[in-house]
Amino acid sequence: MAQARMATGTSSFGSSTVLGPAARSLLPATAALAALVVTGLLPAFPAFLGWILASCVSYALALRRRRRIDLASAYLDALIDGRDPGPPPEHNLLDEGGLYHALPRLRRTLAERRRLADMGLVADLLQTVIDGIDDPLIVIDARRRIVRANGYARELFPAAAVDAPLINSLRDPSLIAAVDASLAGGTSSQLFLSLKATPPRAFAARVVPLQAGPLGHTAVLSLRERTEAVQIERMRSDFVANASHEIRTPLTAIRGFIETLQGPARDDKRARERFLAIMAQEAERMGRLVDDLLSLSRIELAEHQVPRERVDIGMLIGRVVDSLIPAADRRDVRLALNPPDVWPPVVGDADQLFQVFQNLVENAIIHGGSGKTVTVDGRIEQASPHDAGPLSGTRALAVTVSDQGEGIPEAIIPRVTERFFRADNPRSRKEGGTGLGLAIVKHVLRRHRGHLAIRSTLGEGSQFTAYLPLA
Repeated sequence: MAQARMATGTSSFGSSTVLGPAARSLLPATAALAALVVTGLLPAFPAFLGWILASCVSYALALRRRRRIDLASAYLDALIDGRDPGPPPEHNLLDEGGLYHALPRLRRTLAERRRLADMGLVADLLQTVIDGIDDPLIVIDARRRIVRANGYARELFPAAAVDAPLINSLRDPSLIAAVDASLAGGTSSQLFLSLKATPPRAFAARVVPLQAGPLGHTAVLSLRERTEAVQIERMRSDFVANASHEIRTPLTAIRGFIETLQGPARDDKRARERFLAIMAQEAERMGRLVDDLLSLSRIELAEHQVPRERVDIGMLIGRVVDSLIPAADRRDVRLALNPPDVWPPVVGDADQLFQVFQNLVENAIIHGGSGKTVTVDGRIEQASPHDAGPLSGTRALAVTVSDQGEGIPEAIIPRVTERFFRADNPRSRKEGGTGLGLAIVKHVLRRHRGHLAIRSTLGEGSQFTAYLPLA
């Protein structure tokens, strides 16, 4: 573009861009020669030759000036377009008004502004990229101050503002030592970080140094949340410990009775009958535990598979109540069923739903107390309450099993669906409970895209409500 402009200026001999300035500069000489010819002081022919010479000189000067302007224009165009214009034009062509010295300054100024603009674009791009990272990420400078933090980090640590000290957000001594080591010696570190929150959260932290740049020595702190993995590992350990304990207790009793029957009570008929009865109870208890463990394992394996068969829920709950009448009679507990006008159709696994309501009613019978009533209420919720979990606000079937027992302390209500958790250990063990009943209920309802809600008042009783989506 600049070369085209230069070619136009130098090749257009009759162009007004050159002739105009030449004609204007020739006017004084023309007027002087004309005056000399009119007064007779200078013959006409020499005057004409002088005018021709003056015209040539004037045009040459105008052409030289035009070339200066074209060269300067080309140089400026290259600077503006961001191209490398090379060295400035010759000094003797641009020596008027300090233009030769001004062009390099202009070049440096434009280059610096372009560099700053590029840095701003890179910074914006960098922030966009780190904001898209799913893990918390923080960049720290040599003063241990935050240079950048992505959205997840700012959400997790509200104090993680730009130029704020890192210690305002994270006070873990091991982490601070790792950051210092990275800033001082360029050492990468990995460590485990536990945050005191409600509930507690666990992270795997990694500190990586960055090469020195405009900000000096910096380090990147990235966090990978491990809370769920830690909880799963803890649950696995607890499960193994609890399962081992539940099996070991009746097994130890059976071994003791066997040794007694083989030794001192070998010929004692009454002791043998009593011990054998206890051994049968303990064996039955171990069998129930194994059955519940296998049942829970099967339910968890199929939890992502939504059942497809149509279930007559009214008939199913009626069977549950009828099957538990003998158990209720043994404990002097009355069973009452309050069905809705019409039981709605439900899609589900009939065997698993039978197990859900059997566990809920049996649990209420055990904890309801002698002389009390266990009630099973069925109703259709047009807009389920907030404690209906994923069915909140939707139309659903609600089946509530209520007892009149001692109730459950509010602090432990969230834990009663955990494996092997018992609100009343001695009583539950005496009744032969495995501690897996409510865990099975929770997982079956989860597979059916339903929810279990628990309400309890100390001294008045508890209500367990199973919410199921309608077919």
